[in-house]
Amino acid sequence: MKTTIHALILLFVSFVLPISSLHAQDEKTVIKGKVVDLVCYLDHGAEGEKHLKCAKTCIGSGLPVGLKGEDGKLYLIVGEHKPINSELVSKAQQIITVKGKVVSKDGFNLIENAEIVQ
Repeated sequence: MKTTIHALILLFVSFVLPISSLHAQDEKTVIKGKVVDLVCYLDHGAEGEKHLKCAKTCIGSGLPVGLKGEDGKLYLIVGEHKPINSELVSKAQQIITVKGKVVSKDGFNLIENAEIVQ
């Protein structure tokens, strides 16, 4: 009986826990922040009304678009394995809320499968 219980516990730990942790990684997070064009923001800190026209040009041209989160982090934003620039160009320099899978690696933050929350 003890052997059976130990075997069941081992099966649970080996198969069920890893599967449940995979689902936890796919959970969507909601983040609020300002839409920025990452090239100008990272290169020379450009943002605000003075930079609005340039930001729209850069984002509309397909350059990386980001979110300067209220949490103090800077995120690259992408759609479902494709750019989301066409949806964000009109929101340049505006505060928006985005929902998506957040991942961080080597100092970079990414919101993937991003959806704009209305």
